[in-house]
Formats: sequence, structure tokens, C-alpha cells
Amino acid sequence: MVLEVENSLPEAFNEAGKSKYKVLVVEDNAEVRAFIADNLAEDYEVLESENGKRGLEVATTIVPDLIISDVMMPEMDGTELCAKLKADERTSHIPVVLLTAKSAYEHQLEGLKMGADAYVTKPFGVELLKLKVGNLIKARNAMRLKFSKQIVLEPQELVIESADEKFLYKAISIIEKSMENPDFGVAVLAAEIGMSQPVLYRKIKAITDLSVADFIKSIKLKKAAMLLANTDMSVAEIAFTVGFSDRRHFSKEFIKMFGRRPTEYAESLKQ
Repeated sequence: MVLEVENSLPEAFNEAGKSKYKVLVVEDNAEVRAFIADNLAEDYEVLESENGKRGLEVATTIVPDLIISDVMMPEMDGTELCAKLKADERTSHIPVVLLTAKSAYEHQLEGLKMGADAYVTKPFGVELLKLKVGNLIKARNAMRLKFSKQIVLEPQELVIESADEKFLYKAISIIEKSMENPDFGVAVLAAEIGMSQPVLYRKIKAITDLSVADFIKSIKLKKAAMLLANTDMSVAEIAFTVGFSDRRHFSKEFIKMFGRRPTEYAESLKQ
């Protein structure tokens, strides 16, 4: 049966015509690693690591969109790598595909316990691997859209279930505690969370499809909308309360998000 692989691929592409998504291949067999990389290179930006230890270093530094890892490797095997990735805030959101021998049922069971998202048994067809990679990224995108809508529309109603949601709640709590500080920005949030700015950017972007700056701004503007709806504070007071020192800039950003001026938004709630 011919699988419709092209229908499973993400639709977002960069200027070079490749998917903007990064896929890390962790495999100690150089030939197998090159085979996988060569077959994915047309659609993804592919990174390579020769063992789990090195793969973990790359993953926590680059924060790829998906990781394909062999199970049996020196230095650190695939199940241990998966466990460390899922336990680390920087990488817990990344889908992991484990490669294993067809008969290695215990490896599959152990990997699933460690949080693996999918298995592909060796020997495998390229079409099947591409399909699984594409489907996992599609599912990741659907989750990203869900989180993006929740954050922009109702951040205070974010339901805490997964590691991603716990991370977002932590980030939102930090932003809300520093809401009045006009100097609060990406650098401060990264320091408070304990991540480098590039890693935080990749993490927030992967979960919400927002840059860190836009993520912070969306939380502040939603708070402003809540204050407009539930208090008698002036627009200038609200702008200051959510960390905007310039009322005009605040109004401009508010219009971008809500489609109307703060005063118009407040009046519409009274009708």
C-alpha cells in the first residue's frame, strides 16, 4: 500500500522551500543515521548526533521540533535519553520517536513509560517514518494552536494537566507578578525561569507559536482587558498597571489584539 506521505507534512516552509521544523536524529550507526537524515533532508532541517549523551546536549541547546532516536546506543540509550528529555522543562514538549528491533517488546514498553510518543521498528520503510514524523508535528501544531488561543483569550482559565501547561502556568505567573514593571521583558523572564533566551524562545514558540515578547505582551493586554471590564480605572492607569509607560503605545498594541481602542472596548462592555 502506498502511503500519502506528502499529505502528512507540515505546511509551514522557510525561504529555501524546506519545512521550518528541526528534526534531530540520534543514532550510533553512521550509515543508518545518514540514511534517515538524507531521506528527511528534503522536508526538514536535520541535525545529527552519534549517541544519546551527545543528543541530549544538542536537544537542550538547539531545542528541535522532533527527535528520532535509536534505543540501543553507547554512552546513553534511547529510553534514558527520552526520560531525560521529558523530565527537562527545556525539552519536555518535544515529540520523541524511538527506533527499535521488531522483537524488542520490553524496549517499547520501557520507552512508552518514559514518555516516547511513537515507535518505529527496524527494518522500517522511509514512507512510514515520514508519515509518523509529519503526523506528530501536525499534532504538535494543533496543541500549539489550542494553547495560543487559551493564552490570548483566557490565560487565567488555562487548565493545568501536561508538562507544557505547567510550564506555561509558571511563565504566566512570573509575568503577572511583575506586571507593573515597564522594564520586565524577555531577559528577565528567561532569568526567572532559568533558561537561556534562545532556548526560552524555542520553547515558547513551540508551545504557543508566539515569540517570547509577544507572549509577554499578550498576557499584559489580556490583563488590561480584564481591568477595563471589571474596574473604573482610567486607560492611563491601566496602561501603567500592566507595564506600559506610554499610553499611545499601549493603545496601539491593544487595538492590534482586540480590534478597537481601549475606551471603545470598555464602552462595548457597558452596552
